Amino acid sequence: MPSNEQPGCGTERYTRGVELYRQGKHEQAVAALKPLLSRGDLVSQMAKFYSGMAHRATGMEALQQGQFDRAERHLKLAVEAIGRDADLAAYLASIHARKGHQELCLREMEHALDREQRERTWPWRRLAQAQWRTGRRAEAHMTLNHALRRLGEKAELHLQLGLFHAAEEHFAEAKACFARAAEADCTSPEAHYYLGLAAAAQGDVAQAARSLQRAFLLRPNDLVLAYQLALAARAADQSGVRVALPAPEPILANGGSEVRQLADYVAAEPDFVDAFLALPETDADGPLFNLLVGVLRAALAAHAGRADLHLHLSRALQRVGQTEPAVHHARKATEVNPRYVQAFVQLARLHAGADRVAEALEAAQQAIACGGDWPDVHLLVAELMKRCDAMDGAAEHLRRALQLNPNYAPAAEALTSLAA
Repeated sequence: MPSNEQPGCGTERYTRGVELYRQGKHEQAVAALKPLLSRGDLVSQMAKFYSGMAHRATGMEALQQGQFDRAERHLKLAVEAIGRDADLAAYLASIHARKGHQELCLREMEHALDREQRERTWPWRRLAQAQWRTGRRAEAHMTLNHALRRLGEKAELHLQLGLFHAAEEHFAEAKACFARAAEADCTSPEAHYYLGLAAAAQGDVAQAARSLQRAFLLRPNDLVLAYQLALAARAADQSGVRVALPAPEPILANGGSEVRQLADYVAAEPDFVDAFLALPETDADGPLFNLLVGVLRAALAAHAGRADLHLHLSRALQRVGQTEPAVHHARKATEVNPRYVQAFVQLARLHAGADRVAEALEAAQQAIACGGDWPDVHLLVAELMKRCDAMDGAAEHLRRALQLNPNYAPAAEALTSLAA
């Protein structure tokens, strides 16, 4: 039922709820925002987002404390509220897109590029899609080309550009884009799949069969893809081109296959690893996390260019006491994505634990420079500066941590201790 609150009261309640969320009072934020959720207006949509984020934070805290039933309940409510995407711009854009408000969707994605790290591919791709849906096809092409110049050879960007060309029936251009996508990421079944379709549209049946075969080897359970591959192979055979099609590797019920399947799952669902790593320490950590290390190594073997997998492997290696390999993979994550805040923070903590203060301080400051203006990162910098006897700098970072979160007790205690 609609709320009986006056609009002004709703705005005040929304402001209070968001402030509670930002102060880390997540359950109070949920309670404050709850009356707004059924209003059906923009304030309601925004309240739903922050309520979902508060549930997410509460769920993650419960997970870290080993309160798994409570964690499951709150995380389920978070997913119901905002889906898997915890980004506000993407959330609002998806709402507008579902309602058919393409101009509003476009505006949110334009704003996302102002707020988000421009070194990521998805804001550019979604902006181009929003431009395309509003009839701004030339702008969509320019957006992707600009992103490619800025970010380099990214399979997702070439793939989207190819789809635009294919929609306009420019199959030669589409085929060239899909080929570049496959070169940029040879493990992408989508790139090989669309390259095969574009080749078929041009009558290149041999290329079509080869590309669809590669896609099928990467996605062996896709029956539609298997059918299309059979059609392409038959067409190639009828044209006098013999295409050898070895069967894909069977999925057997043995340990190696299970590890490969789990590795594929981990690559597709990185949140699973976060939840795994948040488990409290127990005597079973050794075998359990060594298994996770093996799974992550298998995932990286199939997806070598994934910065998030390097970071996950670094955290898993740290959990089993392998500090130097953990440092190596944290550094690899920053090389793949030079603006990966979490990877710089991980690198800083690893160096700090090994008493390499200068390296730790450099990595932590790099995290802040890349957008990690977070209370815990400022606390880390302050602790490192204290080790260097840079007390003024330490105090400055502690004050910044408290400015961001006035209720951040570790920073308040450290600042009191520093002043004593």
